[in-house]
Amino acid sequence: MRHGVLAEPADLAKHPPSGAQLRSVLVVLGVLAGLFALLAPLARTPLPAAPEFVPMYQSMLIGSNLLTGILLLGHVQTSRSWSLGILTLGYLFTALIALAHMLTYPGLFSAHGVLGGNNQTTPWLFIVWHALFPLFVIGYARSYRRPLPAHFIRVGALLTCLFVAALVLACTSGAPYLPALVRDYRFLPVYRWISAIVLALSLYALWTTAHKRPRAVLDVWLTIAMSAWIFEVMLSCLLNTGRYDLGFYAGRLYGLAASLFVLGAVAIDNIALHARLRDTFEEMIETRARAQWQSLLGSVLRQLPDGVLIVDRDGRCMMANDQAERIAERFEPAGMAGMAGPATMLSLIGEPVRRAIAGRPFRDALLESASPEGRRVYTVSGAPLRDAAAELAAAVIVLDDITERTEASAALARALDQTRYLIENTPLAVIEWDADFVIRLWNWRAEELFGWSARDAIGQRIDALPVIHEDDAGIVAMTMGRLIDSATKYVKSTNRNRTRDGRTLTCEWYNSVLYKEHGEIDKVFSLVLDVSEREEAMEGLKEADRRKDVYIATLAHELRNPLAPIANAASLLRGKALPQERIEWIAAMVGRQTAQMARLLDDLLDVTRISRGKIELHRAPLELGRLVRDTLQTSMPLIEAGRHTVALELCDEPVWVEADALRLTQVLANLINNAAKYTPPEGRIEITLKERDSEAALWVRDNGIGIEPDMLARVFDPFVQVSSASHLAQGGLGIGLSLAKGLVELHEGRLDAHSDGPGHGSAFCVRLPAIAAPEAAEGVAPQAGSTAALGKTILVADDNVDAAESLAWLLRSEGATVEVAHDGAAALRLFNERPTDIAVLDLGMPEMDGLELAAILSRRSPRPFLVAVTGRGRQEDHAASLAAGFDAHLTKPVAPQQLIELLRGV
Repeated sequence: MRHGVLAEPADLAKHPPSGAQLRSVLVVLGVLAGLFALLAPLARTPLPAAPEFVPMYQSMLIGSNLLTGILLLGHVQTSRSWSLGILTLGYLFTALIALAHMLTYPGLFSAHGVLGGNNQTTPWLFIVWHALFPLFVIGYARSYRRPLPAHFIRVGALLTCLFVAALVLACTSGAPYLPALVRDYRFLPVYRWISAIVLALSLYALWTTAHKRPRAVLDVWLTIAMSAWIFEVMLSCLLNTGRYDLGFYAGRLYGLAASLFVLGAVAIDNIALHARLRDTFEEMIETRARAQWQSLLGSVLRQLPDGVLIVDRDGRCMMANDQAERIAERFEPAGMAGMAGPATMLSLIGEPVRRAIAGRPFRDALLESASPEGRRVYTVSGAPLRDAAAELAAAVIVLDDITERTEASAALARALDQTRYLIENTPLAVIEWDADFVIRLWNWRAEELFGWSARDAIGQRIDALPVIHEDDAGIVAMTMGRLIDSATKYVKSTNRNRTRDGRTLTCEWYNSVLYKEHGEIDKVFSLVLDVSEREEAMEGLKEADRRKDVYIATLAHELRNPLAPIANAASLLRGKALPQERIEWIAAMVGRQTAQMARLLDDLLDVTRISRGKIELHRAPLELGRLVRDTLQTSMPLIEAGRHTVALELCDEPVWVEADALRLTQVLANLINNAAKYTPPEGRIEITLKERDSEAALWVRDNGIGIEPDMLARVFDPFVQVSSASHLAQGGLGIGLSLAKGLVELHEGRLDAHSDGPGHGSAFCVRLPAIAAPEAAEGVAPQAGSTAALGKTILVADDNVDAAESLAWLLRSEGATVEVAHDGAAALRLFNERPTDIAVLDLGMPEMDGLELAAILSRRSPRPFLVAVTGRGRQEDHAASLAAGFDAHLTKPVAPQQLIELLRGV
C-alpha cells in the first residue's frame, strides 16, 4: 500500500487492510452501533410527514450506487474477478430498484406515483430490494476458481434491468396474490414477519463477508456497509410503527450510509490511481536501471567471499557463485561419487530453503561438511525474492563459513565455563564491583563467608554492606582509593571483616582492576580469603613458643633443684669418719631427689605418650572409694603441712569402675595435691564420690585462690600455670592437669574444671563409666620376695662411667660378680673372654650401641639374659629393644630394688 490508500486497482478485493484502516473501521462501526443504541428505543416516535425527504434520500442513494457500480466496473475489467462482477451487478440492481421505488412512491409526483400502483407498491419494492441485495453480497463472498467470462457484465446488466422492470410491473399492477403490507401508514404484522426474514438474510450476508478469507480492504468496508444495512432494516421495518416516524427517517439514513461507505472506499482508491500510475512509471524507469545493474551485480555475487545461491519456486538452483561451487564440492553423498554440487548441498538444507521459497526468511541455520580437508561449519540464511507484482519469484540462499569463528566461540565458551566453574567452586569469595562501587557479582562462597545472599548484595554499593570492621575502615578506604584514583592494577590488603551474624573474620583481599579502552575503570575483581584460622594458629604458635620458653626455663630450674643436694651429698661422702646416721640421711636425701627427677621425667613422657596415643592402660575392676582413701593417705603430708581440713563424702555402696589403678591414682593425687598447694593455710578440701545413671562422679573442691574465667578454657593445656598462683606451685612443670585430663579421657571419661573466679575456690570433677560389682575371686597369697644373694655373673656396659661403676658396686653388694665396660666394642671383647649369665646394657654407647651388641649376644650359646637400662622410654624404644633380643627394658632412673628383683628372677 502506498500513501495510505489501496495498493493497485486489481488488488481492491485482494490487498489486506492495514492496521490504521482496521482501526478506522472499528471506530466507524462503534459510532454506527452507538447511534443505533440511542435511536432504537425511540424508533416509534412519530415525526411530521415530509414526503420531500424521499426524493432527496433516493436521489443520493441512486447516485452513490451508480457511482459505486461504475467504479467497481473498472476493477472488474482489470481483475476479471467473479466476486467483483457479482457485486457490481448488485449495486446496479440497487440503483435501479431505488429509482423504481422513488417513482412509485405515493404523493411525490402524483397521488399514486409516476409509475402508478397503490399503497402496497413501494413497501413490496422496499422488501424485495432489501431481500435481494444481500444475495449479491453472499455471491461476492464465495470463492471462484475460473476467470470472469468476457460478456458477463453486459449480459448481467441487461438481465438486471429486465428483472427490475418485471418487479415494478408486478408491484404496480396490483396483483391479487400480493398481500397488503401497510394500512394507514402503519405496518401490518405480515410486513414485520417478512422483514424478519430479510434481517436474517442480511445477517447471513454480514457473516459471510466478515469471515471471507483472505480478507481485503473492500471486504472490511463491505462488512461496515452490511452492518449499516442491518441497522436500516431494524429501524425502518421492525422497531418502528410505519411511515414518517423516527425509525423511518433514521433507517433510510443508515441505508444511505451503507452505500456511501463502499463508494468512499472505491472512490479513494480511484483518486489515488494517478499517484499509483506515476509510481508505476517511476518503477519502470527503476526497472530499466536495475537491468543495467544486474550484470554488474552478477559479477559481484560471483566474487563474494560468501556462497550465494538463487533457487526458483521449485527449489532448483538457478545461480551459484564461485564460492558456493567450492563449498558444494565438499558435500558428496555416500555411494554417489562425482555427484557433488549445489543440488546435493541444497538437499541437506531442504526445509529452510522451502521456508524461504514460501516467503518466510530464515537466519543462521547450521550446515556441516566432512571432507579430506577437515570438518567445516557454515551458517545458512535465506530470504524470498519477489517480482514487481510482489509475487514470490525465487529465494536467495547465503552460506557463510564460520569454522574458525565456531572454534573460537567454542574455545571462548569453554574458557567462560571454566571461569564460571572456578568462580562457583573456588574456596575464595569472589566479588565484582564497578567504578561506582556497585556490586555486580557475589558468588556462593561470599554468601557463605559474609552471610549476605547474592540477591541481597548484587545491586548494592560495596561500602553499603557492613562487611568492614569499624576499626579497619580507614585502611580499607585508603585501599579503595588506591584502586579507583590511580593506575594501580593490583592491591593486596589484610583487614578484619564483619559477618551478617556479627562474627569477626580476618581476611586477605586480592583486588584486581580491569580498565576500558580509553583508560576508564571497567570493574574491580576482589578475591577474599578467610585467614582467621591461620591468624589464630599463628597466635597459638606464638603463645606455644612463649610457653615453650617458660617450660624450658621451668624444666631447667626443676631439674637443677635435685642436682644441688645430690652434689652436696657427693661432697659429704668424700669426708672421712661420717657417722652411720649421717650416711643414712644422705642416702635418703639422694633417694628423694632422684625420685623427684624421675617423677618429672615420667610426667613428661606420659604427656607425650597420651598426645601420640601410645600409652597403654592395664584396666581391671576397681572400687573407686578405696582408691580415693588410699590416694588421700599418700597426699596427707602435703595436706597436713598446709593445716587443711578434709571433708570426705563417699557413697554408702561401693562404686566400681574399670580402670588402671596406677594411672587413676596419678589423676586423683594430682587433683588433691593441687587443692592442697593452691589453698591458703587452714583451708578446706572436700572430696565427694557419687554414682548416678551408671556414671561415677568424683568432685575435689577447695576454697583456695580460684581460677580466672579466661583461664578456665586453658587450665588443661600443657605447661600452663595460673600466673596469680605461681608462688604457690611448689615446683612442677604445669603439666599435671593436662596429664590428668588425658588419662581420664583414655578411660572414656571426662575431667571438668569450675570456679566462680579469683578468691572463690575451684572444683574439679572426674566422671567415669560405672560398672557392676565383680564377683569375688579366690585370693592367691603373694609369695615373699627372695632375699638370697644374686650369685650371678653380670656384664654392665654404659658410657656414663659414674652410672656404670655405681651400678656395678650395687650389684656386687648383692653378691654378684660384675664386669664393667664403657662402650659396646669393649663389652663384646669382655664377654668373649669371660661369658656372663646376664648383660645389663645401655643403648646409646660409642663404637657399638646397645642394640647392635644385644643382637650379637642373643645369638650366643649359652645365651645371656639381656636387660636394657636406658634413658629412652618411648614405646618405639621398647619395641626396638625386644626386636634386637633384649629380654627386659628399664627406663632410667631405675629403682635399685626393681632391678635387683628382676635379676634374682633370671
